Amino acid sequence: MKLLRRKLGDLSAYLFILPAFIILGLFLIFPVAWSVVASFKDIKPIALQNSGLFEIPGAFVGFDHYVAALSNPLFIKAIVNTTYFAIIFIPITMFGSVILALLVNQKLPGVSFVRSIFFVPYIFSIVSASLVFMFLFNGDRGLINALLMKIGLDGPNWLASTLWAMPVIAIMSCWRNIGYFMIIYLSGLQNIPKDLYEVADVEGATAVQKFRYVTWPLLGRISLVVMILLLINSLNVFQEIYIMTGGGPADSTVTVPFLIFNRAFKYYEIGPAAAMSYILFVIVVIITIIQRKVVAKRLG
Repeated sequence: MKLLRRKLGDLSAYLFILPAFIILGLFLIFPVAWSVVASFKDIKPIALQNSGLFEIPGAFVGFDHYVAALSNPLFIKAIVNTTYFAIIFIPITMFGSVILALLVNQKLPGVSFVRSIFFVPYIFSIVSASLVFMFLFNGDRGLINALLMKIGLDGPNWLASTLWAMPVIAIMSCWRNIGYFMIIYLSGLQNIPKDLYEVADVEGATAVQKFRYVTWPLLGRISLVVMILLLINSLNVFQEIYIMTGGGPADSTVTVPFLIFNRAFKYYEIGPAAAMSYILFVIVVIITIIQRKVVAKRLG
């Protein structure tokens, strides 16, 4: 009787989680499996329109889409542009959030309000933040160029410049995300034992030495998580590009997600777009593994 009751209990547990499995299967597992198969097939839009839900039309072409993507100059340029974005975005956001966390990790009047102010940009939608920065960096009537004119400088047409368009987009992303990662670092700072700082004070350590030898090493694991999250954000940058520049000027802001979107939903090249997305996935996995090993070695 007890065995039967235990089996019925296990069955009821599976019944409760069955709806979640169905939703994950339909909206996550099935699309991933579908896109994997699609990356090896030449899918025509008309055939796709007339196919069933679980049918993937088109001729099998093997790794042709992967080879074509790796030999496509625009795909290589998109990888370079995405890397350029990450080089600007990751260090500024990471170290900026650490500095802000250190500043707001003080027992001062109004510090909670200041933390909220720094966090507010993160709750803005990417569309809203992009429109604000498009106004700020407008070449003719933008606030930044107006301020530069006050000191006798002529600002460029920022978003129409192949030199400045990507840095402006990266700075907007930094501004929007820095408050969120500040909160993550703040939680790490508040978990550092105060005794370590007292010992450092006894030894006569300066503020810089305490940060270098106490604070930063103990934030190592949090920094690994932050770096992975920032890397994922960098490799997923799309909405900012779509709204602010549309990939221009001269493809200088075309990123890999933006290129995949265009190939899939503008030109209806489903197979090549799927192949590019899985090349991006492999790149993310490789970078994450290397990053984790490097950090683990430094912490170990």
